[in-house]
Amino acid sequence: MNSIVKYIFLFAIHTSSSDWVSDWMNPVQNQFEDQQSTPVYDLLKSVMDHDTDLQTSTSLYESYKNDGKIRENNEISTDALKTKLENTIRNSKILAETLKTQIDVITARENALKDAIANGRFGVTSATVSTLGQVPRSYIIRDGRWTLCTSLIQTSAEPLTGPRCTGQEVSVKRDPCAFNSVIKYETIPTQRRLLYVEDDYLCLKTNFKDTLERYLSVTTRILNETCVNGTLRSLADNVLECGIRTLTEYTFYPQGSSSFKLPLEYCAEGDGSCKLIVAWHISNATIENFEFFKNEQEFKNYFMKSGPYFNRIF
Repeated sequence: MNSIVKYIFLFAIHTSSSDWVSDWMNPVQNQFEDQQSTPVYDLLKSVMDHDTDLQTSTSLYESYKNDGKIRENNEISTDALKTKLENTIRNSKILAETLKTQIDVITARENALKDAIANGRFGVTSATVSTLGQVPRSYIIRDGRWTLCTSLIQTSAEPLTGPRCTGQEVSVKRDPCAFNSVIKYETIPTQRRLLYVEDDYLCLKTNFKDTLERYLSVTTRILNETCVNGTLRSLADNVLECGIRTLTEYTFYPQGSSSFKLPLEYCAEGDGSCKLIVAWHISNATIENFEFFKNEQEFKNYFMKSGPYFNRIF
């Protein structure tokens, strides 16, 4: 039954372009189209739905009616798929460029705020530097100048008035354990050894960077050329002076009209101040950096504690 119906249907389509056949087939075709709601049509449609080849013939027939010509079904699908893929790829590229631009803008705004906080620009910053094996040190930073507070630092009851040292303020250099980015070098030894082992050096810098730079098998000349405006220190000296973990907690109080150029939406403290935590874990096995724009008390407590918990989460 399927073969007979299929043959009649395909034969009608194939021969309908002939004049003598058209005269005979057109009334039949018109009647077939007018009777699409009849049980005969429903039966024929049911047969078509269960026959893949007949479905293809139906699609070709519909294409013939709409376009006036028969096109291969696979060609139609391929063209549509190609167009859809090209549109998807084009839209994805546009979206990726838009996201990259937005990320760059947000990163630049965040770095501007972090730089202002760490250097006390457009306001005043109090900083507490914690390292393993040493008592935390407290500082007040104003426009890049650091003063050591010999006692406690207090804040005024009035919002954004700024911090105040209850003891004496002593002018000092920037704390050697408070750095914001690092470059790690493995240098070629200058003296022959029984075993070839490269020396580890660090370039500790005050500017914020999103990525950690690493240089492998370089000479000391590369250190001097790349560590500009930074502190060059061997890994052993850094561990001796600061331990393998350091944490600097900044509290920034924006002041003056210039501070409104900063993205102060990060300043979510009740008194309008900005919190910034910069923590480093540096050893011969790994270097990790953590930054938070808020008060992470739980993180601070665990980060500065040695023991199984630290090894488990880091």
